[in-house]
Amino acid sequence: MKFSFICDLHRSQLQNNAAQAIRFWQDGFDTAQFFNGQCMWSDAIPHAGCAFEIAEILICKRKIEMAVAYEWFFASTKLLTEGFLALDYLKEAAKVLDLAISRFDRELTIVDSDKNLILDYLLKLHYSENYLAVHDKADMLLNTNFKTIN
Repeated sequence: MKFSFICDLHRSQLQNNAAQAIRFWQDGFDTAQFFNGQCMWSDAIPHAGCAFEIAEILICKRKIEMAVAYEWFFASTKLLTEGFLALDYLKEAAKVLDLAISRFDRELTIVDSDKNLILDYLLKLHYSENYLAVHDKADMLLNTNFKTIN
């Protein structure tokens, strides 16, 4: 499953214009936070998804300080996952977490990357409430389904 919250045209524009990408990330993140705060999860998810994708673009293009890019990516991951969990979209929440973990794992292979900072974000993802919630809910569903089958 691949998430796509940004169309190809906008993705191309954002990849080539760091200032525009920063503005779009901030707008998407702030809007998603507002909707999450109002428990309007369905409205929050597209904005959080855009922020998530833009943060990854900023990591890949290395146009801003990497510590900032990593923080924005982590915050966007957390925000998007919270929206999915609130709607009980467990597969989507797990996928977002897996994508974020994979991105940080790839960052570890880059020669000049700050390995300690990346490992810190990986630990935060693995031990975050969202990660635990996804797996707790998944385990609960598996146990419920297993009991109904038997």
